[in-house]
Amino acid sequence: MMMRSLAVAALVVGLASPAVAEQKSGATADPKARQEIEAFMNKWVDAYNRADGNTLISMTANDSFGVGDHGVMAGDQRIERMVQNEQKSGGKVTNLRVEEVRMIGRNSAVAAGPYTVTYSNPHPLTLEGTWLQVLEREHGAWKSVATSYTPKFNRQPGAAGSGNPPPSSGSSTQ
Repeated sequence: MMMRSLAVAALVVGLASPAVAEQKSGATADPKARQEIEAFMNKWVDAYNRADGNTLISMTANDSFGVGDHGVMAGDQRIERMVQNEQKSGGKVTNLRVEEVRMIGRNSAVAAGPYTVTYSNPHPLTLEGTWLQVLEREHGAWKSVATSYTPKFNRQPGAAGSGNPPPSSGSSTQ
């Protein structure tokens, strides 16, 4: 169990890098697996938008984890916390597209694509980013083993990383 988690973590880190995320190559899943994963992601978005934590938990493996702006989080509590936060902020997925599906053996896959989430509280906000899910087939059904949602940050002219050098160590732009 620990070896699988370590292997999945290494896979997520490797696939989530910007260089890999921008590559387009042909090693995709068979059409049936892709359809199943697209249906899985549609169900995931529907449950998220309805704040249905029970459905989201049923769609995840017992030892699943997520990588996000709060670090690495595991267990059902991460989903419960996400649902509570999204309810407070009025978060809704307005777009999620499955762009890439890669099989990792017969019963495992990694899928990724862009997403858009809108928030209504405390003020309107729209975030775009890239998602990644590592999935395993358990008893004929796909389960999420690892997730990563990486928001895009629109850089303003003159901001670090837009042609200007980053701030020196010890200083902060925040």
